[in-house]
Amino acid sequence: MTVFEPSEQARAAAGRAVALAEFARRRSLHVPGWLHPTMDLLGELLDTAAALLYEEQPTGADVMAEEVRWVLADAEDTVDEVPHTGFPPKFGQYITYALDDRPLTTLARPDHMPTANDTELAAALDVLHHHLVSAESETVALALLESIFVLHARRASFVQLTQG
Repeated sequence: MTVFEPSEQARAAAGRAVALAEFARRRSLHVPGWLHPTMDLLGELLDTAAALLYEEQPTGADVMAEEVRWVLADAEDTVDEVPHTGFPPKFGQYITYALDDRPLTTLARPDHMPTANDTELAAALDVLHHHLVSAESETVALALLESIFVLHARRASFVQLTQG
């Protein structure tokens, strides 16, 4: 067996995956009971992604192992299938950003009918994205990530309220 030492970026991405897994578990305390299995699954998938980031060596020019991509895709699919999680679509960007530096995006509301609250929350997310990108330490990045996901959960709640 070859010894693989994850890069600093892979360790940061793994830390973010763990932080989001913990956020999913804490969030399950504030959602209806029927949503608990989904939140548990989300936490497990994110824990698996974190473990893979530590254990699986990327191949070729990839910044992460293919297994990590699959697990993150499964987690994002789970969120797409059950939008009441409070996690945004394409949330894997917050994990993979530590590896690929792709710009973080705030997606439009699913119904394309932004309200004043949604516009304010989207603007706040954009500001937090800027701070996350320029965070000087991973400790600061994790604190910002927590704030970002609180805003995403709030934004999802507003969408649910306006959709009835």
